[in-house]
Amino acid sequence: MKIFLDSANLAQIKEAIGWAAIDGVTTNPTLVAKEGREFFPLLKEICETVKGPVSMETTSRDAAGMIEEGR
Repeated sequence: MKIFLDSANLAQIKEAIGWAAIDGVTTNPTLVAKEGREFFPLLKEICETVKGPVSMETTSRDAAGMIEEGR
């Protein structure tokens, strides 16, 4: 079983990593918006912080936009 933290809060993510309690992070645009930071720079920081998988929902509604965000 793998445990994923559902958050965009870097302090929470770093704390959970410090406990060795999570395998990865999931997040979404609503959680990112609650942090009051720019979307992509925060996602980049999360990806640089988490050694495991990071799952993120896109904000685009069309396939081309989703692909671009994934890149």
